[in-house]
Amino acid sequence: MAKPNDTPVTTDSYRHAVGRIIAAIRKAKGLSDRQMAHQLDCSAGTIRNARIEATSLDPAVLIRIEQQFGPGAIDPLLALAGVRCLATGHGGGKGAAGNPTLAIVEALHGIVEMQAAHSEGGRRITNHELRQILPELRAGRAALDALIARVGEG
Repeated sequence: MAKPNDTPVTTDSYRHAVGRIIAAIRKAKGLSDRQMAHQLDCSAGTIRNARIEATSLDPAVLIRIEQQFGPGAIDPLLALAGVRCLATGHGGGKGAAGNPTLAIVEALHGIVEMQAAHSEGGRRITNHELRQILPELRAGRAALDALIARVGEG
């Protein structure tokens, strides 16, 4: 289990983490504030204000971010507490409900392909390459997390 972060969480640190989340998703998905707001069923002003760290974001919108953009989408916020999201395979999110072996192998396959001599960065993995397989990496991590969590259930 992760050790909680000893640094006190402030409104500023919360808003900064949420701003980073929104900026990262917008950049990765090529979304405007309006497009992201439409996907999250909130206003473009809500997204803009959270992105520029002017206001706090409603917890319901944070949950929708995790559901819409996958396990780990709000991990920068949860890192303030020294934790991260774990897909359970239940609920409306995109969890590791499928074949965990396949999810892990797909993530590993993407990493191996990136290290091929003919890849973009050669044997060095670039951030651009990682962004291209981010959904597979998250699904693989979620599958591993779900398997690990099962150990604690029995």
